[in-house]
Amino acid sequence: MTRDILLVCLLALCSLVACEKKAAPPTQAEEPTMPAGTLPKSGEITMVSEPGTGQQGDLQRPLTSTEQKQVVDQIMQARAREQAAGLGGGSVTVNGAWNYTGYSYLSPNPEAAIKARLVAVDLTATGHTPAFDFDDIEIIDGDNNISYGSDPHATPLNLESGKALPETTLIPAGPRASRWLMIYAFPEETKHFHLYYWGQQLTQKTVTVAPSGWELPWPKEAAE
Repeated sequence: MTRDILLVCLLALCSLVACEKKAAPPTQAEEPTMPAGTLPKSGEITMVSEPGTGQQGDLQRPLTSTEQKQVVDQIMQARAREQAAGLGGGSVTVNGAWNYTGYSYLSPNPEAAIKARLVAVDLTATGHTPAFDFDDIEIIDGDNNISYGSDPHATPLNLESGKALPETTLIPAGPRASRWLMIYAFPEETKHFHLYYWGQQLTQKTVTVAPSGWELPWPKEAAE
């Protein structure tokens, strides 16, 4: 009799637990969760509260437009800080600079108030971090410190010979040294320049632009 009573009690307890499990709403642990404000692979922006809070905030909800902007701004600011610190303890050496008349996808604006020409800069960077962005190297007028912008036409070069590398060549990441040909639009009358990176002066003294130098082949010539 005692055994039967115990058996009935156990069965009742099991039934109660099963009912409770069936009635309980699904928890977020059944689906992958992510830290607040992250971007899922699907592109949908969601926000979740800290796990284990027991609050209704445990359920995902779409971010408001203001929250989305904050998340994007934080990502952009973090990336900018990383790039700004990209030089680290490294350095940039200018191997030469000259008036450039060869192939480039850049061309001076003929309607600009200041007449410009293309200038090629052969440089080598070493000791920088992988976050160093060569596109962010600015060319600055050596006489009046006016910036003429960044985003040059950049071509990787062989570290020793200085010749253009094939497009399929893997470029070494910092802190390993790499060599580049950077082509800028620059005022016709300006003979000297400095290079800057996120406010850091890369050149110890002004660099003089030579009358001429070697040129990249035009795409048709390269194909032949």
